[in-house]
Parts: sequence; structure tokens; C-alpha cells
Amino acid sequence: MSAAPALDDLFAQLDGMRHALHAGELEDVERLLNRHDHDVRAFLHADGGRTAGYDALAVLLRAQLELQKTMQDAREQARVRMHATQRADRAARAYLSVVEE
Repeated sequence: MSAAPALDDLFAQLDGMRHALHAGELEDVERLLNRHDHDVRAFLHADGGRTAGYDALAVLLRAQLELQKTMQDAREQARVRMHATQRADRAARAYLSVVEE
């Protein structure tokens, strides 16, 4: 069995997810998120998690929430772009149907 991650490792994972998100590497974000979830659970059940202290865990939680907000914003931006693309596609199809008649 591998050793539980350290708190610094968890922060590094969040940074990795943030960089992957900004690079548009969504598959990497998903993989890193799943790994982070697993590692947070392992950390909390290990000695390091039990002795980390409230302040350290609160900082980790804030960093997680900030990343979650960034991910929600990116999802919203993608939704807006997709909706705009769909509108442009419908407009182009409508134009072509009129021109081709």
C-alpha cells in the first residue's frame, strides 16, 4: 500500500488541475480530480490528516472551492460558446434555405 499524500501534495494537485483547465486539457482535469478526491480521503484518514489542524484544512478547502468556481465559470463559458455556435448554425441554415430556393 502506498503512503498517504502530504498536504503539500494536495495543493500541488489543485495547481495541476488549474493548469490543465487553463490549457483546455479537460480529460487531464477529470483524471486529476478523481485522483485528488482519492488522495484527500487517504490524507484525512492518515496521521497527516488527523494532525493537520483546522487552519491548514481550511486553506485546502478554500483552494478547492476556488478551483470549483473556476471550473464552473469555464463550464458556463463553454455553454455560452456552444449556444452561440448553435444560433449561428441555425442562422446559416436559414440563410441557405432562402438562398437555395
